[in-house]
Amino acid sequence: MERGYTVSVPLESVPYDLVTESDGGLRRIQVKTTRSRETQTGRYRVHLHRCIYDASGVRNAHGQMRQVSYTSGEVDYFFILTASRHVYLIPLSVIAEKKYIVLDTKYSGFLQDGPP
Repeated sequence: MERGYTVSVPLESVPYDLVTESDGGLRRIQVKTTRSRETQTGRYRVHLHRCIYDASGVRNAHGQMRQVSYTSGEVDYFFILTASRHVYLIPLSVIAEKKYIVLDTKYSGFLQDGPP
């Protein structure tokens, strides 16, 4: 909103959390937060998948849920907020089909703001 975008929250259950409107059009945003850090590097690890019910799946400790990646038909960007309050805005095309990423130097170009 500080950049002049209009931000909307969907009323129905959809794979994204927010919709932004700007001169570039509408974008679907999935919001992720993380406190999880890699043991060896201390870098943040972000889970990018979602769990869905699969009636035909094998029942396990989580019932019949399975992890799936987001697709380009569902999400345009990931808005990631770390426990240290760093904000990343990463296009789905950069991390497509990954179930998690580690916020290392290859994602530094997507860092929006440092801690307030």
